Amino acid sequence: MMTENEIVPKKRDHLPLIFSILALLGLIIMILMEVFEGKDVQDIKSGHGLPEITTGANSIVFVNTDELLKKYELVNELTAQLEEERKRKDDDFTAKQKAYEDDAAYFQTQVQKQSISEQSAQQIYEKLMLQQQDLYKLQDQYTSDLAKKEYEMNMILLDSVKNYLGRLNKIHDFDYVLSSNNAGNILMARDTSDITLQVLDGLNREYEEKNKPEK
Repeated sequence: MMTENEIVPKKRDHLPLIFSILALLGLIIMILMEVFEGKDVQDIKSGHGLPEITTGANSIVFVNTDELLKKYELVNELTAQLEEERKRKDDDFTAKQKAYEDDAAYFQTQVQKQSISEQSAQQIYEKLMLQQQDLYKLQDQYTSDLAKKEYEMNMILLDSVKNYLGRLNKIHDFDYVLSSNNAGNILMARDTSDITLQVLDGLNREYEEKNKPEK
């Protein structure tokens, strides 16, 4: 008739955590600051104790995106949101998969005991195969949903960083702001060209201001 391997599929891995926020910043980023012409300038204050940002003719600075990933509070918030969504979907899929496997195991036991007819066995088998396909489709759907949510969060983060840099540039008039990371193309640069700490300080100050609890 049918074997146990036909009834109970190999258990698939749970939905992966697919978050690599700021990936887009790490791919290209040479931000030509003229893009930000016309944006409103808000009050951007340098953090206490941070080095002054050096400006001048043909000024080129860079931001270390690895540091942004570690220390920008918005990243922590978005990561937590995605992890919560991933866990919810993973738990839901796991519960549905276990219910299916329990039904399949029970059916296999009944077949081995010959306690159901050939016709009934065939009908139950076909139903289980449809359930199996539904599980695979559900897993693919959940993975797609998480990928879409990750992309949307990347866009939120990218917009936040670019918006801040645009307003910062209204003050300092950089020619270029480059993206750097620990495995990137910038092998050596003056410390005065690295504005990571200043950008992080400004981003986190604005994040805290927007997320202050209401009194």
